[in-house]
Amino acid sequence: MLERFAGRYGSKAGVLCLIVSALLWGGEYVVAKDVLDIMEPNWSNAVRGFFTSIFAVIVWWKFFKRATPADWRRGLICGGLFGMGTALQIMGLELINAGINAFISSAYVIMVPFMVWFIEKTRPRGKVFVSALIAVVGISTMSITGFSTGNLSIGPGEILSLLSAIGYGGAIVAADYFTEKTSVEFITGCQFICTFVIGIVFALIMEQPPDVTVSVPVVLEFIYLILFGTFITQFLFTFGVKYASANQAGVIFPLESVSATVFGCLFLHEQLKTAQVIGGILIVAAIIISNITLRRGDGERLS
Repeated sequence: MLERFAGRYGSKAGVLCLIVSALLWGGEYVVAKDVLDIMEPNWSNAVRGFFTSIFAVIVWWKFFKRATPADWRRGLICGGLFGMGTALQIMGLELINAGINAFISSAYVIMVPFMVWFIEKTRPRGKVFVSALIAVVGISTMSITGFSTGNLSIGPGEILSLLSAIGYGGAIVAADYFTEKTSVEFITGCQFICTFVIGIVFALIMEQPPDVTVSVPVVLEFIYLILFGTFITQFLFTFGVKYASANQAGVIFPLESVSATVFGCLFLHEQLKTAQVIGGILIVAAIIISNITLRRGDGERLS
């Protein structure tokens, strides 16, 4: 059905899928934050990763069946980076607002070109350096407290969120290389499996076993996290990138952080200080600058 939709509307269909996936991902932060009230972060990740891994193996069984040792090596490297990013992000989410967590962790978009530069020795374009500088200012404004008093400090929640961005950035760079020889489906499945393994290891080491009374709201929240927050959003995002341009994807991506902030204010009654709002705007601007391309000459401006 989506293929027919894309055949009729072209890039507009891709843009719509990207917008929907960004909104669903934004809602994921709010639901995950609410789950943390009844379950510690790594146990939450472990439960989510367990069921997501089962679905991945069932749906993509043919890719797992024919995977070679080299495929497993690539998948575990990429999955390990992704799993660490997920673990660090949800531990940070427990300590700070959903919106702040979403904005800071989205900094991986800015980090990726520099990681590629380190590996390929190819210097990024000038706009990447400009966007990185703006992002640093934005992250500092959102994360560091005490500007008015001069007693500057940064909390563990912000540090964990920033470290998660490094994990996500590494996973993206690794996936970019590895998917040339290994299927996207297998790499994605390994990310889910590693998320579960890292989650359960961290949970057993650092947290108490959960004592959760199974109820309809809890079940619905995990259904959202597993299906809408992972499978459906990942499918829509992949489909959207296929039909929309990379620049359009880069400009739409900040909607994830914005929607997480809006949903956090609406459903969790979170509030952002003026400095944090300014920092969020700067981070969004940095992401847009790093992805936007303007062309002139034929009367068109593409972004």
